[in-house]
Amino acid sequence: MVKKIAILVWQFLADFWYIYLMYLSIFALLFWSATMRSLNLSIVIDTFFGSCYILSIITSILFWKWYREDKKLSVLLIEKNMVSMPEIKAMTSHGKKYQTLIKKQQSAQEVLQYKLNENIQDMQDYYAMWAHQIKVPLSVLDLMNQTGTVDKYETGNQLLVINQYLDMMLQFIRLKNFNQDLTYQKISIQATLRSVIKDYKYWFIHKNLSICLNENDFIVVSDPKWLHFVFEQIIFNAIKYTPNGKINIICEENGRVIIQDTGIGIASSDLPLIFNQGYTGFNGRINSNSSGLGLYMVKTILNSLGHDIQISSQINVGTKVIIDFEQTEIK
Repeated sequence: MVKKIAILVWQFLADFWYIYLMYLSIFALLFWSATMRSLNLSIVIDTFFGSCYILSIITSILFWKWYREDKKLSVLLIEKNMVSMPEIKAMTSHGKKYQTLIKKQQSAQEVLQYKLNENIQDMQDYYAMWAHQIKVPLSVLDLMNQTGTVDKYETGNQLLVINQYLDMMLQFIRLKNFNQDLTYQKISIQATLRSVIKDYKYWFIHKNLSICLNENDFIVVSDPKWLHFVFEQIIFNAIKYTPNGKINIICEENGRVIIQDTGIGIASSDLPLIFNQGYTGFNGRINSNSSGLGLYMVKTILNSLGHDIQISSQINVGTKVIIDFEQTEIK
């Protein structure tokens, strides 16, 4: 008990030593001045003891306040599941500033935790949706296997759908750390488009769609894998929502790529919302394979790469997608 009190007193003096040092310095100066001037020291001594009495009262008040706050802090230090920082009155201006800093840090931590929880929820929602969607092509393949009616083109199509979902899941995860997964280099737009078209050749054959790509080409500085993914999503959407007809892809010399289909089109009420995460619109509701993430990811990627995208559409006429590579600001 005595040791505990001694420790408390020592800690208190360590916090307020400057008050007593100042007090002793003032009276040391008074004693020295009185001695040098041959003044009556009894007045100085009486004043010293009188001020000591006042100082003891002030010390008692300070110690009581300090002890209460120290006790609260000691309890908090052993608290294991502290949810929030309780209000503790600071006894010095520095203490108040430290409290302000702690509150700011706590607020920043809460914001980070909120974003983390939000990202986790997004990932959980996406995984649930992805697991549901990938069952469709797997069920088709399983049915063909059970009935012994394996069709080469249909198998290729379903495997392509599975690969599409797997790739989208991988890119969705990478999108969370987009800036850490960039490799800028010179890219031939014509070569990238031809690569994507080659990947989807089974779909063009299966749906009897014609594809037209002009011979113009230009070079853009961008990330090849992300740009390939962007074209994959846009061309896949054109294939998915074009029952029959054709898809025209035009590379313009001014640095734009136009992808136009003769599909079912997008309702005018849906157009302002098509880049929102999870939004599927009317077409998505009638197509069970729509995730509502494709165009959201396309817009996010192109914005981050410094490119622009615009989409216009008419019901039963088709959809036109314009990607402008002249925009050079990288975000």
